[in-house]
Amino acid sequence: MKNVLTAIGNPMLNCKLKKLQDYQVLTDDIKTDEELIEWVERTEQVDILFVCSNVIQNYTVDEFIEIIKKVQKDILIFFFKGENLESSLEENDTLKIYNSMDFDFKILEKILQQIFKQNIRKCTSKTIAISGASGVGKSTFSTFLAKNVENKNLKILLIDFDLDENQIRTILKIKKHPQNIENIKNTIIKVNKNLDAICHLDFIFPNKNQIDFFIIQEMLDKFKEEYNLIILDTSSKLENEFTKRIFYNCNEIIFLLEPNMLGVKKAQNMLEVFEKDWKISNEKIKLVLNKVNMYQISDDVLREMFLNVELLGKMKYMDSYNLMINRNINKKEIKKEYEKIYKKI
Repeated sequence: MKNVLTAIGNPMLNCKLKKLQDYQVLTDDIKTDEELIEWVERTEQVDILFVCSNVIQNYTVDEFIEIIKKVQKDILIFFFKGENLESSLEENDTLKIYNSMDFDFKILEKILQQIFKQNIRKCTSKTIAISGASGVGKSTFSTFLAKNVENKNLKILLIDFDLDENQIRTILKIKKHPQNIENIKNTIIKVNKNLDAICHLDFIFPNKNQIDFFIIQEMLDKFKEEYNLIILDTSSKLENEFTKRIFYNCNEIIFLLEPNMLGVKKAQNMLEVFEKDWKISNEKIKLVLNKVNMYQISDDVLREMFLNVELLGKMKYMDSYNLMINRNINKKEIKKEYEKIYKKI
């Protein structure tokens, strides 16, 4: 299924495209360049964009295309320009330029049929962000999930994006700091045969309030070519703009909830921001109950409180966690719990 956006100034054509099979038109025809950029930024994957030059009002055409390409690296753009529009753009594999805005439904349908025959996009990598309120156990969960994935044929990368806490390097017993931080690849640490980790992004981005997300996007795009599974530990601080961008560009968000009244309240507040302010789809968020014990709020009550979010599973509180963290010893009972979670992702 291919995801399509249109900004062609023709709502009727957009409606006709929605009726065709094999792809999904994500929204009604978009009227402004700012609205289009917002859609591209907050949507996990946009495969195809039809856009006319008359939609672009606040940028030059070259600037606009560059912005779109930075956010969605592999997007295929069909750009319809007026006869007298000046631009230095050159057609390539992912940008097709038409010199006239006189087109109809048959032309767009023909373009899409050619795309699907070529099967131009194949996704081989999955990116999962771990989220939740402060103290819920995100770093521990992220680390043990990465270390306990059952399929040993996968190449896994664990990245610590919680620049305030940086707990993953403590859990993994990593004491040595990278000498060369100019290249992010130099900060990669080999944990075991299948698992690599990046735990020193605070050295690369010392001012977390001035992080350019395009740098992070470029980094993640490159890693997707090398790793089958990327797990991102994120901050619970909602003012971090780059965390929102990470959520837009990951496949799934595992949201950890401690099943007591304080944990529920914190979770509800965060999820409200995700849905209303950040416009993140509930379908992308999967709920995991963490630190579960016999005194937790019942599962039935929790399901009623979080009706719109899928409950993926639960992680029991075990004394073994302290042993695993302090002595780096893996326990079979914990390994099984993480394998169950992974199989459902």
